[in-house]
Amino acid sequence: MVKWNGIADQAFLYWQEFLQWFLSVPIYGQVLVIVGAVAVLILAGIMVYYVLKGTAYLIYYVLKGVYLLLKAIFLGIYKLFEELYYSITGKPRPVKKEKEPEVEPDVSVAQAKEPRIEKSPVLKHLTPIQPDAVYCSECGNQFTEQMQQKLHENGNVFCVYCGKGYKANAIEIAQ
Repeated sequence: MVKWNGIADQAFLYWQEFLQWFLSVPIYGQVLVIVGAVAVLILAGIMVYYVLKGTAYLIYYVLKGVYLLLKAIFLGIYKLFEELYYSITGKPRPVKKEKEPEVEPDVSVAQAKEPRIEKSPVLKHLTPIQPDAVYCSECGNQFTEQMQQKLHENGNVFCVYCGKGYKANAIEIAQ
């Protein structure tokens, strides 16, 4: 059995020796010892924090890896049995309609196609232009027939390539 009284007496003896030494040191030494002890405690706390954080990350990613591995294994087993089912029964496999991934067209491809004119987007600023303008000042593309028609009808139009808004100014010629 452990003798706690003996351990407590020994710890008290060491504490008394430390206090005797600490009080015999000059004041700047005492301050440095206290600052050093606080720094060691803070560094120990930071080290414990990062060790626990690293352990938690390690456990998380190991479990995530095991999950993904088991998921892939069971998906493979499912597909194997599905293939065996269709092979044994001779039933045709149902055709799944796959969506083709939408690829954003190049600028050159977008210019080649006749773009559709959308309703005017909400813009706070319309650039005034002459009613016979044929090129966008923002992107440099030529206005389409529909854009020119809309410019003559409504007096404003938005570029279908870059979205810049234009407002036509009527020109009056005094004779």
